[in-house]
Amino acid sequence: MRKGSMIVFMAPSYTDGMPLPADLLRRNAEEAVRLIVLDLLSQAREAAPRCLDPEDAEGLHDFRVSIRRLRSTLSAWKGLLRGVVKKRDRRTLTGFQKRTGAGRDAEVALEWLEEQVDQLEPEHRPGCEWVEARLRSASLAGSGDSNEMVCADFAAWTGGFESRVADWGPAAAVGPSYAHALSERLDLVAHRLDACIGGLGDDRERGPHRVRIAGKRLRYLVEPVRAECEVAVSLVDRCKRLQDVLGTLNDANVLGDLLRVWRDEVQESTAGEPGVLALCRLNGLRAEASYRLFRFDWLESGGLRTMLDEAAALARQLRD
Repeated sequence: MRKGSMIVFMAPSYTDGMPLPADLLRRNAEEAVRLIVLDLLSQAREAAPRCLDPEDAEGLHDFRVSIRRLRSTLSAWKGLLRGVVKKRDRRTLTGFQKRTGAGRDAEVALEWLEEQVDQLEPEHRPGCEWVEARLRSASLAGSGDSNEMVCADFAAWTGGFESRVADWGPAAAVGPSYAHALSERLDLVAHRLDACIGGLGDDRERGPHRVRIAGKRLRYLVEPVRAECEVAVSLVDRCKRLQDVLGTLNDANVLGDLLRVWRDEVQESTAGEPGVLALCRLNGLRAEASYRLFRFDWLESGGLRTMLDEAAALARQLRD
């Protein structure tokens, strides 16, 4: 909201973690970042048990997103949290992501496969069922006891980590405000995103993937202060839409790698090969459509440039 010419930022919690204070931007940068980290840790703790619920289709996804937010925040502010957050903490979080990655990739691929059934001919069914069995095997390998072990290890890690982050004294009240520190970090993250955009070229996999990761880092940086500030709300929304497009492209590329391997394996089975080839074609069309949408909406039509302009505008408002 506005009071005269001054923008007043409100900072409520953006998900179901600990509530963030309304004066977050005016607080000391280290104190504010610690509060954000505790908020994200609370969200991850709430999401972890849902990984073990077979009826919760989004449990694993939400846990992975909460871990990703936490990792991104610790990486962005590692200078402020030096001595509090250790390298092993970031390595531990990376390990949780890797240990649950195959299971989540399989879940996403199975959802897509189910949507393709009506587009397949009867002769494609053996190959489709063969691919489904492979994906379910991969999904089981990334769930069950494995997820129970991840949740147990996560619970064991959080205690010591939380106590270190929550233990701050007068020293944390010295230094720049969070608004000032965030403006500088925004400039840096936006610059890295701009560099990824400039290096896209004709690369249809690694280039868009780098843009997707840089866009996520920008989104996670801004989310804690998204509220009454119109440009922050718009920027987060734009980041989400970019992730939707590039996430679909990434899903298609990940499944495409698997299907190409399985296509070679199934060639000995004349019954299954037509179905695998049909899925390769449909997945290829999905990848092509996603890439074209990215090129048109985000590159040719200036969506990415608008995102960078909004990040710069937010940084200026924070400095003011």
